Amino acid sequence: MTDSVKKILNYIFRFIFGGVFIFSGFVKAVDPMGTAFKTEEYMNVFGFDGLLSLLPSLPLILAVILCCAEFMIGVSVLLHIYNKVNKWVAAVFMLFFTVVTLIDALTNNVSDCGCFGDAVKLSNWQTFIKNIILDVLLVGIFITDNKLPQQFKKPSNYITLAVFAVLITVFSIRNILYEPCIDFRPWKTGNKMAPTPSEQGPVVSYALYKNNSTQEQREFSMDELMKEYQSDTNFQMHWTFVQSRFINPNTVNADGFSMTAFGSDNDESLEILSDTTHDTYMIVVVDLNQASPKGMQRISKFAKKQNEAGSKVVLLTASSPDTWIEFMEKYNLTDYMMYSSDDKALKAMARTNPAVVHIKNTVVADKYSWRNLPK
Repeated sequence: MTDSVKKILNYIFRFIFGGVFIFSGFVKAVDPMGTAFKTEEYMNVFGFDGLLSLLPSLPLILAVILCCAEFMIGVSVLLHIYNKVNKWVAAVFMLFFTVVTLIDALTNNVSDCGCFGDAVKLSNWQTFIKNIILDVLLVGIFITDNKLPQQFKKPSNYITLAVFAVLITVFSIRNILYEPCIDFRPWKTGNKMAPTPSEQGPVVSYALYKNNSTQEQREFSMDELMKEYQSDTNFQMHWTFVQSRFINPNTVNADGFSMTAFGSDNDESLEILSDTTHDTYMIVVVDLNQASPKGMQRISKFAKKQNEAGSKVVLLTASSPDTWIEFMEKYNLTDYMMYSSDDKALKAMARTNPAVVHIKNTVVADKYSWRNLPK
């Protein structure tokens, strides 16, 4: 292999490998809390739940370290900075995660690795294959990198890495203190969360049949199917049923989300989200015991202001109803309805505890951390 070919291949390998690491680190830094939830899930699966009880903030610390480390490995590989060091750091990194994702693929104890956050969802086997491809690229970098000079002299190395390290760290911290600046979740601003009352209707059923003579497949609505039965008395001889499907227009566009009031089993989420007569402010407090007192004081003032302006204010939590009354009295929230919801659904809804989601005409109009509530 000539030096020119080796150089071209090295550029290609570094561009792909470094680019993937930069992208992976960036989307994790966009939503460090989401990465922390996934880290906590991994720690529980691998038997570190005892450590979590001693250090509850550990998953978030590890999440920030992980996203910054991935991003910085990607930058150093792509820009060929400290190539001898960064190759071996990347190799250790890839060895660890290749083994972890292989275990995931074989056991399926974790639904997805979260390697690209909520931006790109991969199955466990897809993640493992992705890591094998990166391993191959890294081997290619080792093979073709022997005699290539570094792109930057030593002073530039320090400055370049320091600047990127500061930027990604500050970016991560910003997205912990506030809602993620880029939202890949169902509750992002602009998403329609429920059908309006005029869009709601009965469930529509369809049935797929295969023609026994031509092997043609055709989908019938229930009305069409009844007409076919009436016009063709031997319909069952001519067609074979394949499968059916249903379209329910009366659903909330967030999997696993529900809202049930105290002492009730009825899910009121569709009714509340489809209300077009009022603006609705949903105060999300995943855990009442861990909610920021300063944040709740701001939330209380904000809720009072919106209520006086004629908006609807509701509270959502995953905490036990036994703690509701004391909490609502403490922060002067007794004028509003509180609803129970699943903790995972609420964490997907908002990352800070507490937070506010503004629904206007069934669409997410705004989302606020308690730190940036409008005055």
